[in-house]
Amino acid sequence: MASRHSLPVIRLVGISPHEALPVVELVERASREVAVRGFDLVVVRGEENLRRVLGEYWTPESADFYALHIALERPTVIVRLDVSRDLLTASIYHELGHAKLHGHRRYYEISVPRNDLPLGGAAPKVLYLLSIAVKDYEVSSYLAERGLIHTQRPLVREMLPLDTLPWEELRRDRLASALALAAQLKPIFFSLPLLGEGLVRDLPGAPEEFLEWAIETAGKLGEDTIQNVGLVARSFSRFLDYFIR
Repeated sequence: MASRHSLPVIRLVGISPHEALPVVELVERASREVAVRGFDLVVVRGEENLRRVLGEYWTPESADFYALHIALERPTVIVRLDVSRDLLTASIYHELGHAKLHGHRRYYEISVPRNDLPLGGAAPKVLYLLSIAVKDYEVSSYLAERGLIHTQRPLVREMLPLDTLPWEELRRDRLASALALAAQLKPIFFSLPLLGEGLVRDLPGAPEEFLEWAIETAGKLGEDTIQNVGLVARSFSRFLDYFIR
């Protein structure tokens, strides 16, 4: 492998070097296409090993990821081997995009003024959901700019269609609506740069006005992730005021 893109630390957990080699080679090839360097790689097999690797960073949602990125002392990409190859490949490109764009811990410790997201005890969870949606939008946009949309098709198929929720009931509960809408923003923002506005506008499962809001808001995002999260949080709060009946 080329030394310019070599990985200084490759850690294997629950897997032999022989088994890990194809994945290491895939990551090396993908890292050249994504143009990212200076990250570490962990290859694991099984949820228990993943839990051990993540330690204090483990959450119940972690088990749903095929690969993931965390910003430790260095950007770190963790790859699971007990998932299908096409989803694994797509996830590797996606997480390398995070290593490229969001490789510092500050992107995972984002806060906003309380008045920007007045949701009481639910505010941290909603902010977390909004921030991962913003970062996924930035990664998908970056991969699209590099001509790598095709690498993300398995993840698009996995995320879509959106789950259909009882929106008329949710409209009567501000906190429930906030959590449900923020959760749906991730697949919407992830898909928008890959599918385009026309297809996203017609996605079933989400309120039409929310899809329009997401498309309009995405068009206002700039190059600063932290500012983007703040912009989305403020705009999301205003949308909630309109959405609740």
